[in-house]
Parts: sequence; structure tokens; C-alpha cells
Amino acid sequence: MFLNPALLYATTWSFVLLLYSLGLSDLLARLRPLTIVLVAGTSLSFVLGWALESLQSHGRLAKSRIDLKALGAVISSGRVGRRLTIVWIIFAMGISFEIACFQGTPLLGLFGIGAAMTYADFGFHGFHGFVNSMFYAACALAFTRILLGASRRKLLLGVVSCAYPVLVMSRQVLMSLLLQYALIYFSIRRPSPRVFMRAGAIFVAAFLIFGYLGDLRTGRDNILAVGAPAFDYPDWLPSAFIWFYIYVCTPLSNVNNNIDVMPSHFPLETAGSFVPSFARDAFIDALGGRRQWDLVSEALNANSLLQSLLVDFGVTGAIVLTLFCGIGFSRLLRRSADNAAACFAMIVILHGIALSFFANLLFHLTFVFEIVATSWVVMRSQPR
Repeated sequence: MFLNPALLYATTWSFVLLLYSLGLSDLLARLRPLTIVLVAGTSLSFVLGWALESLQSHGRLAKSRIDLKALGAVISSGRVGRRLTIVWIIFAMGISFEIACFQGTPLLGLFGIGAAMTYADFGFHGFHGFVNSMFYAACALAFTRILLGASRRKLLLGVVSCAYPVLVMSRQVLMSLLLQYALIYFSIRRPSPRVFMRAGAIFVAAFLIFGYLGDLRTGRDNILAVGAPAFDYPDWLPSAFIWFYIYVCTPLSNVNNNIDVMPSHFPLETAGSFVPSFARDAFIDALGGRRQWDLVSEALNANSLLQSLLVDFGVTGAIVLTLFCGIGFSRLLRRSADNAAACFAMIVILHGIALSFFANLLFHLTFVFEIVATSWVVMRSQPR
């Protein structure tokens, strides 16, 4: 289910609605009927698109069935190994260049080593996203090679996977990477109770790391003040709990607060995500500027996929668009069975859908570059 774009979208947003309905934060207003229509309508439309795609295959629904023999032949080839090394070198050169220019990193600055800066101050806009895309692509490919027996560098990959997000103090990078790892793992290995236990342990560990990084950056008391829990928050409960809750629910709360926004009927917000961040505002202003979007809390400015769809197309347009997404992504899912490039693209898309409640990563330049990079690495390496 979690490897199917349509079912993953419906499950993700149903989970968000369930958490929202608990009302554990005073920031959350009552859900408006049109908001429920938007969430339920796009979920059903996505699933309908999956069903419609099967018509050209005599009713056989697209499923995640990767030909591991074909994928293994591609991923273990010498060409893929050499190109993966190039991606690692590009990443290493990019991050080294940024560290030299900024005279340190957010974590080092926290301990008085080099210049002091926040995570938002580090990196060149646009270029840093490209560096991140190389990191994601290299890690995803290296992890797949390990799972398929083409590499034994488990420890090295584990160190790099943790060191870079912590060095730049980016929870989003760590969260995206761990999610892609999980999607790759479940695409290749048959899940068992032990695997689910391990995945749960990793989730809990990542959850605590997020809370720790949040406390370092913002402080426990500040997080609780922003989260506005609707109950007496116990001292033994990590601040990561309310952090997780508000970050899951407040993007939907912002959608609920702006559900009556007049759409532009033009993919301005969606297209803007394909423009590098240093030029994004100028691009959007040249096409008429952004629609007014009133945040529930200025401290919680995370958007979501639904925000972009609502502003660009309105409720009805969003439902129609997700129908076409359901058809297109289901077609890609079918191709991923024996096409390595489609397989890695599917992982990135599933990652974007799983985090669509938090940000519009489905149409984001960083992850478009990741798809391009992984496709280049496996290109022309598939057996004829």
C-alpha cells in the first residue's frame, strides 16, 4: 500500500485528518466542510486515476513489482559504480565550497568553531538545493547497491547519512533521506514483523533526533509556546511530540484558514517550485505575485501540496489535477517494474507524496534534480 502513489496519498491525508480531529493544540480551528471536501476529493480522485490507468492494461492495476534481477544487473554494473563516484565527488566539492565560503557550518558554529549561523543562513540559495539533490541521489543509489549485494560500505554510508544532516542542522534533509531509505528497502525486501520493528525503532530514533535538533535550535520552552498544547504538557514527554503534532497538523490548519482563497487558475505556485529559490520571488512577481495566504501562526509557515493546488486551481481544480496525477504516477509505477530510472523516480515521488502534508516536495527543484541525477547514473546500463 505504501508503495502505491494513490493509496499512499489517501492514507497520508486520512492520517492527517485523524490527528487534526484530536484537537491537541489550541492553534487548530474547527475543520470547515470545504476543507474536508478538498482532502477527501483529492484522495478519491487519486485512487480513481489509479483505477483508470489500468484500463489500457485490461484492468490489471499497477503494483510495485520490481524485477530484482534486472535492477541488480543495472545497479551492480561498473558504469553505475563509476557514475555514482562522480555524484559523490560533485556533492563533496559542493559542500566543501559552501563550508569554505561561510567559514563553517551551523553545528560547528553552535560549538564556537567558525562563524555562528543558523541552518537558514547556511548555503547559497539554489546552489545548496543542488548540493542536497546530489546527496539524496548518491545515498539512494549507494543504499540500493548495499541491499542488492553490490557494495559492502554499510558503515560508511551510515556515517555520511547522519553526519551531513546534523552538520547543517537540517531536520528536513534527515527526514527525507530516512524516508527514501525506507521506501527503497520495502521496494526490494519482503517486509516481516522484525523489519517493521526495526523500522519502528528507526522512526523513534529519528523522532528523538528531530526533537533534540529542535531544542538546540529553538529551545523546549519556545517549542511548547509555539505548539500551544491544549492539555497540561508533562515534563517527561519530549518536546518532539508536540513538535511532530503541530508540524503535521498546522499546514492543514493553514489550508483550512484560507479555504476560500480566490485561485489564480494558473500553476503559479506549482511552477514556482521549479525555479531556484534566489529567483523564485522575482519569477512569481513577474506573473502577478502570490495570492494572500494568512498563516495561523507566523512561527509555523510550513506549507503543503494542498496549499499549492488550492491557490493555483481551487478545490475543484485540485480534485481534477490529482486525477491526472493518479493516472500518470500509476503509469510510472507500472514502468518501474523493469526500468531502473523509473524505479528511482518512483521512490522520489512516493517520498514527495508521503511528505505532502508538510511541504510541496512533489514539485520541487531539488528532487527533480535528484531524479535527473539517478536517471543519469543508471542510464544506458540496462541490459539490452
